[in-house]
Amino acid sequence: MEDLKDEELQQFNNYKRKLNLLASEAQVGKIEYELLDATLNKAILKKACQEANALKLGAICVLPNAVRICARLLGQNPQTSLIACISYPHGGDITGIKLKAVKEAIRDGVDEVEVTAPIACIKEGDWGYVKREFKILKKAAKKRALRINIECDLLTTAEITKVSTVAVDCGITSIRTSSSFYGTGFKADFITAIKNVVKDKCTIKADSVATLGDVETALNMGAAIVGSKNAVDLAKLVLKAAE
Repeated sequence: MEDLKDEELQQFNNYKRKLNLLASEAQVGKIEYELLDATLNKAILKKACQEANALKLGAICVLPNAVRICARLLGQNPQTSLIACISYPHGGDITGIKLKAVKEAIRDGVDEVEVTAPIACIKEGDWGYVKREFKILKKAAKKRALRINIECDLLTTAEITKVSTVAVDCGITSIRTSSSFYGTGFKADFITAIKNVVKDKCTIKADSVATLGDVETALNMGAAIVGSKNAVDLAKLVLKAAE
């Protein structure tokens, strides 16, 4: 009887570890690898694609000129998605340029497209331009998910609220809070400002996360995705904690 109890305890512990591992793998699937440094070469991209596939990260995010090579490096049955970050990080390209970039990224094999919003137009309060651009890009993306990066570090809370409202009205799939280009790190307040507007009408990507604490905070506050330059290290820590 005592042996049976020990066996049952072992089975229970194994089951619990399995559940922990499944939960950890699901969390890793929400982490995206930011590969937006203009100096990244083929060797670095190759390693990043291999690691992302092995860990089953949510996605790798690259500049448009890296889409074709990464689509090839990820292989026929990739374990991670490929996202093109267009007009990053300023959003200052005219709509026609962004439109062409979206179409080319789709042809090159991207799974989703993320476009930086026209920050200058937001600051000017030219909401007509912002709305027209979002609608044009949404139509161009077709069946692909269209995300918008709004670089919250450059905006006031009122501007974050307004552009988030416009994004939802235009059917944008996800809003990215910001990148590390202009900011100094992860800011939870950005998630709150966007979540208050979008509710569950679109997802939120919290960016510039650097620690497991940032990941947990972002997801608990309502972000569905987190982005990081340290995605590989964060994913390994999440999986190790489940062992």
